[in-house]
Amino acid sequence: MQQIEFSMENIKRCLCSVCDVQKRSECVKDRQKLMLLIKNQDLDSPMMMGPDKVPGLYCSTGKAVCQDLDTHEICKCDECPVWMEFSLDKFENNRYFCENGKFKP
Repeated sequence: MQQIEFSMENIKRCLCSVCDVQKRSECVKDRQKLMLLIKNQDLDSPMMMGPDKVPGLYCSTGKAVCQDLDTHEICKCDECPVWMEFSLDKFENNRYFCENGKFKP
């Protein structure tokens, strides 16, 4: 099983940005504003869009930098195209990557 690539394609398909777990996070909102700014300025280099700035794709990058996530909310991982493509339901730690860290093949 290959690792999940931290790429713009996967970032765009990731559902973390619309997940209820992140909905009330001020930290996530700040990072989403930064991502929009980078996108609008066409600064989509990997350095500008590093895991510390992207509020999502935790299955690839590991635990969230933001500490104000509400993991009592229901996670959307099982609805995510990235999750489905990599059949993450077959692995331990297959949800709440934002809290538990990236998936382990």
